[in-house]
Amino acid sequence: MRKSYSQPISQNYQQGNEEINKLRERKNPLSSSSSSSSHEAEKKVTQQTKKLERLPSEEDINASADAFIKNFRQQLMLQRLQSIENYEKMLARGR
Repeated sequence: MRKSYSQPISQNYQQGNEEINKLRERKNPLSSSSSSSSHEAEKKVTQQTKKLERLPSEEDINASADAFIKNFRQQLMLQRLQSIENYEKMLARGR
């Protein structure tokens, strides 16, 4: 099933943080007994850091995609050359 990316990025960050907090509580049950005021303070801190985070611009995404494609093509070329070399070695052994 494909994941829908129609949610705003900030909602995805918030959902991720909530899941991390749930996992932390499961891992350390003593921390779940802490007061709700500390939980509220933690929420405020995460909301403030989200505001400070820089969202990737379209240029950043395009540059990273171009770099990925370039690297991928280079790896394909190296694999092809290695395959040709292995084939030539196999033919040389048969002579």
